Amino acid sequence: MKSLRILGIGLVLGWFGVAFAQEEKKKEQNLSFGKVQELEMDLVSVPDSVGTGGKPAPAVEDSKATQEGRWLRIDVPFSTTNKFTPEVKFKFYLEGYEVVPNPEAGKKDVEKFVVLTGEATYRDVPAGKKHYAGVFLPPASVLRFAGTKSGGEQDWAKSMMNLKVEATEAGAPVEEVFDLQSTKEKGPSGRGGKKDEQWNKSADAQELSGALLPIYDTPFWPKDYKRYPQPKKP
Repeated sequence: MKSLRILGIGLVLGWFGVAFAQEEKKKEQNLSFGKVQELEMDLVSVPDSVGTGGKPAPAVEDSKATQEGRWLRIDVPFSTTNKFTPEVKFKFYLEGYEVVPNPEAGKKDVEKFVVLTGEATYRDVPAGKKHYAGVFLPPASVLRFAGTKSGGEQDWAKSMMNLKVEATEAGAPVEEVFDLQSTKEKGPSGRGGKKDEQWNKSADAQELSGALLPIYDTPFWPKDYKRYPQPKKP
């Protein structure tokens, strides 16, 4: 009986030790992502005032593919506890589908799974409970990678596609990852979720690096400069 009591005490102390270590780790963690519900991912148009007085858009087959079309804007929430964080880099992975010719002659076009990526880096980030890290997908790319379904671009705005964001702080990876479908067994498309956590590294995926643009490479800059911490250009 005595040995059982000692064993029980040891297990309890061990549990408290683990809980304490986890709590201390949380306290030490500077950067944390916000909740999935706080994600802002929408199809938006460039404000009229941005193009006022400028040259007209080119004559193209689909006017929605010009810069005047709708951009996919992705703003992921995060917080920091340090008074200032010298540098934070975010890498975004977005699920998409490019329409390509069917290898079998005479049949309908098919979809090719692609992972659209891009980075946003910020410097001297002040302590704050809700910052945003943001990237943009240009109008022509929105149409190109929305798949074969009519209005397929709405699947991004409805959070039906996978989105993953990784962060590094001063070059060191942040353990926490933002994963839009992480609470589901599988994402709506059949990819992602608990059963496919590494969907963005899938062997059948083609990664298109730089498809997602930081704000300073878009018409939203500098009008929306207050939205984000100070961007750092390469």
